[in-house]
Amino acid sequence: MTAPNAEAPRLLRDVQGLRAVAVLSVMAAHAGLPLPGGFVGVDIFFVISGFIITLMLLREHATHGRIRFGRFYVRRLKRLGPALAVTSIATVILAFLFLSPLGPQETTYQTALGATFGIANAVIAFNTGDYFGAAAEKNALLHTWSLSVEEQFYLALPAATAALLWASTRLKRPIAKALPFAGLAALALLSLYAIRLGTAFPFGYYGPLPRAWEFLAGCLLALLVGLVRHVPQLLLTVAGLAGAAMLAVSFVAITPETPFPGRWTLLPVAGTVLLLAAGRRGSTVLSRGLASPPMVAVGDWSYSLYLWHWPLIVVAKAVWPFTQTAPVLAAAAAFLPAYLTYRYVEQPFRALHVDGARAVAATATRILLPPAATALAAWLAVTQIVLPAMAPGGPMASRFNSVAQADVEHELQPCRDEAMAQLSNGLCGTTLPGEAQLLLIGDSHAEHLIPGFRELFPDLNFEVITVRSPKPFGSLDGVARLLAYVEQNPNLSTVIYSRQLGRDGGGLSAAEEQGMRAAVDGLANLGRKVFVLDDNPTWPMDMSSCTHRHSLALPGQICEWDASYFASGFEARTADLHRVLDGTGAEVVSIHGAFCDESVCRRATDTTQLYSDSDHITTAGATTALTYALENNPMLADALR
Repeated sequence: MTAPNAEAPRLLRDVQGLRAVAVLSVMAAHAGLPLPGGFVGVDIFFVISGFIITLMLLREHATHGRIRFGRFYVRRLKRLGPALAVTSIATVILAFLFLSPLGPQETTYQTALGATFGIANAVIAFNTGDYFGAAAEKNALLHTWSLSVEEQFYLALPAATAALLWASTRLKRPIAKALPFAGLAALALLSLYAIRLGTAFPFGYYGPLPRAWEFLAGCLLALLVGLVRHVPQLLLTVAGLAGAAMLAVSFVAITPETPFPGRWTLLPVAGTVLLLAAGRRGSTVLSRGLASPPMVAVGDWSYSLYLWHWPLIVVAKAVWPFTQTAPVLAAAAAFLPAYLTYRYVEQPFRALHVDGARAVAATATRILLPPAATALAAWLAVTQIVLPAMAPGGPMASRFNSVAQADVEHELQPCRDEAMAQLSNGLCGTTLPGEAQLLLIGDSHAEHLIPGFRELFPDLNFEVITVRSPKPFGSLDGVARLLAYVEQNPNLSTVIYSRQLGRDGGGLSAAEEQGMRAAVDGLANLGRKVFVLDDNPTWPMDMSSCTHRHSLALPGQICEWDASYFASGFEARTADLHRVLDGTGAEVVSIHGAFCDESVCRRATDTTQLYSDSDHITTAGATTALTYALENNPMLADALR
């Protein structure tokens, strides 16, 4: 099998335009613009990479009769390494100046080391976790996971392509022709496997295995590009329009709550394949748009844009945590360093002639050593100097006593009912032996109230059932089991529900609204008193920015802020709750006012820490919240007597 009239990758202007679409969608999502599925731009990149790299390998085989592995990896190093090194060093410096030493700095430095050696995805999986979690938002090199996945894929692709080409030259012609279709079948099986298992693979979301089929989709298109050119132009135009529609739907229909990678991944992957195929014969409206000079320019800068935008967004959020426009402006500002990096780093290194083992070793050292040394030095500085100084008794110690979330799990009596134990994936049990009078349900925002209840009502036995994911009342099946349990336990006369609703309100999905309504109606019909808490304020930064110096360059400690910042979220939350619970007999109880007055919201007093992180409260915070609720809601106070 010979290269199927492989196009020179440098001439694929529509592909550069598609790179622009990918990077702009990722930047928009990261900046907080209303494009929830913008993160699938990474999946677009994966398909493009598989397509372009396979074309390059096929061209090399057609020109030289073999694939020169050494040259391939040197080209990859020159293509990806220099820009990554520059942005990694800059990010480490920015993190040292502007990010908190209590977590974000360490994870950033560790990720910088991982990114330098192509294992950032593994490092992030262990030191940061959930891509959409709070810790991930503070890792200034979180986005490098996808670069490591690409590099890991490049380890296998040249050998696989060489083996396929070798086999095709030694097999009978019908079998050789069937090889691409065999590849298609293998791809289909792999994709089904990945969709079925999703994040069960090693490293979960960040793993190379669930993503391999995305690269292979691009590889297969490159193998079949000769056949694609014989497809009627009209059909390719329709395919391109369908692909564009798939990407558009992906950007708005896929959200951080969508299981990903999973079956939804088919949408952006298939859309990208169709758009790439549509541009392989003649010119269409879509291909001309993608090949326009502005789109090609952004596509040319896309790698550097991708590298620069996220560190700048993370730093902007740290410097201006209460300003919604800061991430957007940071993303826009990324165009300047991206252009400079493309012009003065990427391009010169691409043109650099490297020949011979000694020259390769010298080039690799120039590219890999500076970022690795910088990250290691910063990591040692923060762990050996800064963090010890911030420990109790140190020169940079907090004025508060060290306060962590209370560990209530091991203090509860065992769960009394097997059905409830199965329903709960949080805490399940009672605070004292014997029958309980009060049922506390919700998520971790119910759990953090337990120490406050114990302090205020030491003789009250209450039962705790929390569900962290999916949220409580998120399914009618869970509601039915809850109601059956309460009906069997008439001693549970009062039910208190508390869950995280988020800073901006709108925290209930349609399914959760339906479930909450059904649950509260059912509990009222059983004669139970139901109280729903409106949640404490969620802050846009971790508690360390209050307990310690915010960062080296930002010494101020932020323990209070203008109440107007939190007001809109509070109003949206209470409006949601009153709308959902209207007519049910449930009482909405406010704890928001325990932390906010008309002018400011506080997460600490002069001597007491009320929060343990951005949204969970300490024992003192729980006592403060419940005292406020009891003083302002006589019905709740009567129910707990």
